[in-house]
Amino acid sequence: MNTLFFPSRRNGLIFHGVLFTLLSGGGGLSFWTALHQDLGSDVIFYLGLSVLLLALVPVIVYRLVSLWRASYTLERDGLRIRWGLRAEDIPLPQIEWIRPASDLGFALRQPLTSTPGAFLGNVSVEGLGAVEFIASDVRTMLLVATHTKVYVISPADPNAFMRSFRRVIEMGSLSPLSSFSARPAAFLERVWADRPARILLAAGFGLSLALFFLVSFRIPTMARVSLGFDAARQPMEPGPAESLLLLSVMGGFAYAVDLLSGLFFYRIESRRPLAYLLWGAGVVIGLLLLAGALLARSSG
Repeated sequence: MNTLFFPSRRNGLIFHGVLFTLLSGGGGLSFWTALHQDLGSDVIFYLGLSVLLLALVPVIVYRLVSLWRASYTLERDGLRIRWGLRAEDIPLPQIEWIRPASDLGFALRQPLTSTPGAFLGNVSVEGLGAVEFIASDVRTMLLVATHTKVYVISPADPNAFMRSFRRVIEMGSLSPLSSFSARPAAFLERVWADRPARILLAAGFGLSLALFFLVSFRIPTMARVSLGFDAARQPMEPGPAESLLLLSVMGGFAYAVDLLSGLFFYRIESRRPLAYLLWGAGVVIGLLLLAGALLARSSG
């Protein structure tokens, strides 16, 4: 007897979708504006704003995808929770009780990083002890108490979940699930323990760092610089030397995209070659941008 429940998704998907659009659009617009500025201080301002906005995009994308793929599976032998890289299997004998959060008589303290559709993290609540949120909606939250901690989940239909749980309790467990817990930190440790992955990731990061220091060193020695060619294959109008910082931003953004995309494919062993390919592409991009920064010549 397996019953699959999904968390409440609508509000979370809308919130994170709008936030993704605003951050990526604002970051892209700031980057484009920096590319077309003549004043050095303005270039740095728009460049910094672009980095700030785009740095949040991977976090939003992860939360968006995690919410879309999240599930709670109630079985005769226990409860399986899946949320992004977070996974938890709880044997039925370890579940002491399940009740709605509204029955507590007080509002649960939520993790500081909570957003609509992503109430994730650990807090300590008086009377309950350690509480871990793996939920999306305050209105449908259920508390799952075990011997070690309380989990907060939010199936879209909490009443149906409670009915299924009562049926499972009445039937009893013949072969309880094995306890299992997977966390994002443990996954990253496993990636870092993989020697080829570690080499590619370290090389990509090192090149991004070298590119930043190189352009920072070269900017004071140059007046104006051209960063490409127009449709007629002629050098573009030279801009302030600070424009070289755009190469560093492009390198960092490309590295972040390759890093996250590679982590997505690395989870499945048959797709790991794609992860290595993406991380290798990050190294190649870093080398090309580094060469571009080295070959850049002052135009005045």
